[in-house]
Formats: sequence, structure tokens, C-alpha cells
Amino acid sequence: MTGGTEFNQQKFEELIVYLARRLGPEAALGRVKLAKLLMHSDFTAFRRLGRGITGATYEKWEFGHFPREFVMVEKDLLAAKTISEEDIDYYGKRLRHITAGRDPDLSNFSEDEIAIIEGAVRIYGHESAKYLSELAHREPGWDLAEDREEIPYETSLIGAERPPESVFEEFRQLHGLVA
Repeated sequence: MTGGTEFNQQKFEELIVYLARRLGPEAALGRVKLAKLLMHSDFTAFRRLGRGITGATYEKWEFGHFPREFVMVEKDLLAAKTISEEDIDYYGKRLRHITAGRDPDLSNFSEDEIAIIEGAVRIYGHESAKYLSELAHREPGWDLAEDREEIPYETSLIGAERPPESVFEEFRQLHGLVA
């Protein structure tokens, strides 16, 4: 169980479809931005509701938090033509923008979850992937984890002020993150 809930593939897929439907080409929704919006939605839900929305497992990757389940789910969604990728021009750069082939099914989402997701879209949906990656690198969970290691949802409860290194060491020991 991650983030207070079991991984729910259907909600994970529908959240991807929702974000891909909600954000047009002007938002330049690529993999990095999508991963950050998924993380923000799940971690905000954990802080506010005591559980994540999808239960995805987020790991530390070069460009920030990345859901372990993403690659396989993305392959399935692309094969089913539920989502597709198109090349767009984003301020002179070529970018692979993710679009939805259908409307999302939000019937398994609570009103609170939809409000949290919509908040993530309003706050971060039109920011650049680079900016969102830089924000992710400021998260305490990013500092706690080693490369490709799980970032516990509980790290979202740590304040923006960086705690003393002793807090990080104790957290790593409690959660078995020390080799």
C-alpha cells in the first residue's frame, strides 16, 4: 500500500486521460509535466485526505518524481488509442504533447479528489516541465531518496523549510532507506 491506498490502475489511467483532455497543446503536456501533475495530485490528496488518489509509487528520477507504474500504463493507453502523442512546436522546440482520445470516466473519483486534481491543473497546468522539475527537486522527499528509490507519500507532510540533516537520517533509518 502506497500513500494510504492500494494502487488503483483504473483511477491512474483515468487521471492521465483527464489531464490529457483538460490540457490543450498550448500547455505542452509531455511525460515530465504529466508525471509532476500526477504526483502533485496524489501527494496533495495525501496531505488533505490522508490517502493518495491513485496509490501510485513515485520514485526519484532525474527530472523529479516519476510514477513506477507509468510506463506500462502509458503503453496500454497508447495501444488502445485512449491517449496519443503529437509533435507540437513549443516556443521553437519540438515537444511530444499527450492528448486524450476520449473523455475521462470520473465516476470513481470523489468530489474532493476532483477538486484537488483541478487545483493542480489550475496552478501547474500551464507551467513548463522544466519549472515543475525544478520545483520537484525542492521537495524534501527528493532529498531523502536515492536515484530510482521510492519517495514515500509521508514526505509531503514535511514543511518547505529544510529540516536538519539529523531528521533526514532518522527518517531514512525508520523507513529502511539506508543501505
